[in-house]
Amino acid sequence: MKNSRQLAFRAACRLRAACCLSAARCLSAARCLIAARCLIASSVFFLTAASAQDQQPSANLAQADQTLRITSAMAAPTRAIAHVLRDEIRRPAEVIQFMRLPEGARVLDLYAADGYYSYLLAAAAGSGGRVFAQNPIATDNLEDVRQMYSLADALDERIAIAALTTVTHVRSDFAALPIDSGSLDAILLAQILHDFANSTDAGAIALLQQLGTLLKPDGALIVIDHAGDANQDNERLHRMPIEEAKRIAQAAGFSLESESALLANPRDQRRRPVFDPMLARNTDRFLLRFVLSP
Repeated sequence: MKNSRQLAFRAACRLRAACCLSAARCLSAARCLIAARCLIASSVFFLTAASAQDQQPSANLAQADQTLRITSAMAAPTRAIAHVLRDEIRRPAEVIQFMRLPEGARVLDLYAADGYYSYLLAAAAGSGGRVFAQNPIATDNLEDVRQMYSLADALDERIAIAALTTVTHVRSDFAALPIDSGSLDAILLAQILHDFANSTDAGAIALLQQLGTLLKPDGALIVIDHAGDANQDNERLHRMPIEEAKRIAQAAGFSLESESALLANPRDQRRRPVFDPMLARNTDRFLLRFVLSP
């Protein structure tokens, strides 16, 4: 136990040093705020790790090291300011903790866009991990083409700036992902399932079935989406009811293992489109963890 406390203390000190260095380098109030939050997180982390039980000391220390990497990455000077500004709403450190990634994890970030989660998932997976940041190929819609290329270019730029050597930018159709079957520890669908489900259940089920073939037997499917209510035009609102997400996943061969209210926002009345400026993208969102059904 004493050794575990000493290691936890050293890790907390390393985290504090990393945060202080980032604070010294930062040029914006947003980065300073994140650095300050890291200092608070490091204190909580130390108290939690130092009081861990003897039953699983190695697992506790591995989790502590992963937490260190994530919080350090959140305050890193190579992180995009636009991403930093989303943290208060998206709470990425807690979301990644909910994902329960093993050391050296192989993760697919489906429709990664400009890489908000990909950047931090790379830190969580560690130097032996691999993050596949997928963006779809261009469609015939001119606006889609512009957006896809802009987001893809932003992701490529961030990978280069931050030297994210464990991130692979995958440009492919959703149904033809160049990833080996049974090779992934986790797949993240952040605010994308509704786009498939609001067209037809069949399309969403087919997507999840295809993704299921990429997971290891003990892998997990993580779904984040904008909560909607039944009997409203969720296609226009870019939302979906949580029960619909659960039903579609079950039909695709998944079982719900856990869910969280981490991203819930009771002030969102769910009748506005998610892009409504009044919401500032702070929608009521659900967070679900599915595993393959036996």
